[in-house]
Amino acid sequence: MHASLELLAVLAGVLTVLSPCILPILPALLSASVSQKNPHRPFWIVLGLATSFALFGTVFAVFKSFLGLTNGELRDAALAILLFFGLSLLMPRLWERIGSTISTFVQRAPWMSRLSSESGPAGTVLLGGALGLVWAPCAGPILGIILTLATVQASFASTFFLMGAYALGAALPMLLIGYGGQRVAQKLQRFRGVGSVAPKVLGVVTLGAVAGLYFNLDTVLLSHLPGRFFLSNTVEKTLVAHPPSRAMAQTVGQTTSAKAGMAPAVPSSLPVLGTMPAFADITGWINSPPLTRKELRGKVVLVDFWTYSCINCIRTLPYVKRWYEKYKDQGLVVVGVHTPEFAFEKKTANVEKAVKQFGIDYPVAIDSRYGTWNAYSNQFWPAHYLIDSQGRIREVHFGEGDYRKTEKAIQSLLSESGTLGKKVALSGPLASVNFMEIQSPETYLGYGRAERFSSPETVEPDATMNYSFPQSLGLNDWALMGTWRVKGEKVILEGPKGDLRFRFHAPKLNIVMKGSGESVKARLFLDGKPLPDGLYGSDVASDGSVTVRDAKLYNLVSLPAEDTGAHVFEIRFEAPGVSVYTFTFG
Repeated sequence: MHASLELLAVLAGVLTVLSPCILPILPALLSASVSQKNPHRPFWIVLGLATSFALFGTVFAVFKSFLGLTNGELRDAALAILLFFGLSLLMPRLWERIGSTISTFVQRAPWMSRLSSESGPAGTVLLGGALGLVWAPCAGPILGIILTLATVQASFASTFFLMGAYALGAALPMLLIGYGGQRVAQKLQRFRGVGSVAPKVLGVVTLGAVAGLYFNLDTVLLSHLPGRFFLSNTVEKTLVAHPPSRAMAQTVGQTTSAKAGMAPAVPSSLPVLGTMPAFADITGWINSPPLTRKELRGKVVLVDFWTYSCINCIRTLPYVKRWYEKYKDQGLVVVGVHTPEFAFEKKTANVEKAVKQFGIDYPVAIDSRYGTWNAYSNQFWPAHYLIDSQGRIREVHFGEGDYRKTEKAIQSLLSESGTLGKKVALSGPLASVNFMEIQSPETYLGYGRAERFSSPETVEPDATMNYSFPQSLGLNDWALMGTWRVKGEKVILEGPKGDLRFRFHAPKLNIVMKGSGESVKARLFLDGKPLPDGLYGSDVASDGSVTVRDAKLYNLVSLPAEDTGAHVFEIRFEAPGVSVYTFTFG
C-alpha cells in the first residue's frame, strides 16, 4: 500500500472527531477518564476505542473471505456503501439521530456503569472498546471511505496497516480529549459551526472518491508507483528474511530451492495489487483450449488487454510477442484478451485473421461481451496485468512504454517462482516512437465521441446529409465533403463519391475503416497534391491509392524524420459504402 493512503487514513481518523454526533459520547469519555487512582486511564480507554475500530475492519475482512465473494463483487458493494455514506454526509441529521439514539441507549446500560467504575486496565480497555462501538455509527461516513479502500486491497498486510492508520488518527484527538478534561470539551463546542459544514464538504469529496474508484484511478496511481513506496511490501521483505518452514512452503506452493539450470528463487519486491479474476464470459479461444485460473496456478501470467485496430496495441504487440518467445519455457504464459472497441471487432473471424496477420502464437481469449474486461475493472487499451505463480496481481501497466520495467517485473516473478534461467539479459529496444512529435490525438468520427468536426453543416445523428469543406482547417480539425451518414461510432459514405480531410501533425497517419462487402478504392492527397510515393504508408498501393475492404487499421502516410510540420491530409473515396471510424497517429 502506498504511504500516502495510510497518511490519508490517519487524516480521516482525525477528521472523524468533527462529526457532530461525537458530542453525545463526550460526557461518558470525560467522566470515565477522570481517575485519581489511575492517571493513565485515558490511554487505556483510547486503546480500547482504537482496537474496536481495528477489529471492525478485521471482522469485515473475515466475512469477506467467509462469504467467498469475488473482488469485483466486493468492489461494487463497497462503492455502493461509499456512495450511501457520501449522500448521508450531505444529510447529517440522519447520522445525528442514529448516533444519539445508540449513545443514549448504551450509556443507560448497566454494564456501562460497571465498566466506568473499574479502574484496572482490563476494564478500562473494555470501556474504551464499548465507546468505540458507540461511536462507530456516527463515524460511519468517514469510516466507509477507509473500508472501501481496505476492500480493494488484496493482502492482509495492506488492510491491517490501513485500518491501523485510521484507528491511530481517530485515537490521537480522543486521547487529547481524555487528558484535557472539561476544558477541551468546552473548546470543542466552538467547532459546532465547522461541524455543520465539514460533513457536506466531506460528502462532496466522498462522492468524488466514488467516481475515482469506479473509474479505477486508484489502480492507475498504484501501477505507476515504484515498489519502495509500498509499506506492506516492506513488511513482506522483513518476513521473508526468515526462511519459511517446509510445511508453509508446501502450503503456498512456492519453490524454495533452485531447479537444475535455474537461478535461485528470490522473493520479488513487487507489491500485491489484487487477486487474478477469472476469464469471464469468454466466447472463444485462439491458439489454445480454454484456460482457467486453476490451470495457470504455478505459472507467471501476463494478461494483455488489446484490440486489433488499436494503434497503441499494435505498437505494443512486438514486445509482448518477444517476451512470450523468450520466457515461455521458463514459466511465463501470455494471454491476450481481445476486447473490442468497435462492433466489427466482435466478429471472431476478424480477430482470427488479425491474430494470424500479427503472427501471434500465444493464447488469445475473445472477450466480445466484456466479461473479463469488467472482471478486471479495466478501462484501457492496451493494459498489462502481470500475475505471479500464486495467482496475485503484482504489476499493472496501461498504454505504451516502460517495456524494460515490464520485462524486469517478468524476470522478478519468474525468479520468485524459481523458474528463471541463469544470466538472462534484458532485451534491447525495438523501433521506438517519439511521442513528442505526435501532436495529433486519436480522433473519433462518430457522434458518440467526435471532436473538432469543422464542416459548416450541423450534424444530425443517424441522418444522411450533404457536407462541405470549410475554407481552412485548424490543427487537428477535420471535415467531410459529399453525402454522409454520421452514426454513433462511425461515418458512412452514402453518395457515389466523398472526401475526408484532416489537418495533422505526426510522423504517421492511420485510419480505421472498412468496406461494405465490396472493395472501395480511394485516392490520397497531402497538402492538396497527390501523396508522394516516398511517403506511402504500408497499406498504400504503388499508384498512390488504398483499397478498403477488411475492417482494420490502414497505415496511409509515413513522413520522414526531418519533416516536423503540420499537413492537410485528404482521402477521396470513389464508391459508396465505406465506413470510417477513427484517425490515429504514430
